[in-house]
Amino acid sequence: MRILVRTSKLAIWARRLALFAAALILISTGLHFFGQITADVFEISLVIGTIFGAAAFLIGIVAYVVLWFTGDRGWGPASVGFILGLVCLAPAGTALALSEIYPSTADVTTALVDPPQLLEARPNHPDIDPETVLASFPNLITRAYQIPPDVLFLIGQSLARANGWEILAATEPTDTSIGQLNALRRSLLGFENEIAFRVSPNPIGALIDLRAASLTPVYHDLGDNGRAIEAFLLALDDRVSTHIQNNMAQTVPEEPPVPQSDLTPGQESDAQ
Repeated sequence: MRILVRTSKLAIWARRLALFAAALILISTGLHFFGQITADVFEISLVIGTIFGAAAFLIGIVAYVVLWFTGDRGWGPASVGFILGLVCLAPAGTALALSEIYPSTADVTTALVDPPQLLEARPNHPDIDPETVLASFPNLITRAYQIPPDVLFLIGQSLARANGWEILAATEPTDTSIGQLNALRRSLLGFENEIAFRVSPNPIGALIDLRAASLTPVYHDLGDNGRAIEAFLLALDDRVSTHIQNNMAQTVPEEPPVPQSDLTPGQESDAQ
């Protein structure tokens, strides 16, 4: 007698749902990164993809149990549904973890009283506790450097361009006036943020303050803006230190050679 071995329908559906979820997440991420869909559409696509990924993951587990007892075929499709479904849950899990680790920095600045002005971003977010933000990002403080304001502005501008930010507007400072630069930064997933830094003259050199805000209103940016401007400030520290060291090396005068006629006979023999 020939025993009929069937392929589990649960395993087949687990694979189908997982493939659909993965395709939806990948395609929507690519379209959003290249600006073909809006942030709202992208977020809805992620939610739908996560739901289907979770369904594929759970159905894959049930298919494993059924296959163990029935002996049907379908271990391969069930594994695809289980593993790929778990992969599709990774973005949601990462977002959940980041929201627990970092406070929202949808609009964050080093100058709480008078932050730099924005050109395009219109942040709309709940009040953010500055102490909570500073606890997570201790480097988000006003910087004071012992270099001229125009030099500090040029260093910051070159760093912004090196980071791939799109310059929206730039006004250079002088010894008595304030300068500001506004730039557009695109995150890894394609979300746009505006970053502004302001350079002010200071008795000992220059001050710089930064502000970063999501271009579209978001409830929680997972600390993305905070990490971006904190990294900018740390890189700026290094560049300013290098600039000061290079200028100090160039300005140290060399000792002039002593004329031979000014040497005593004993000194002449030592010099020879």
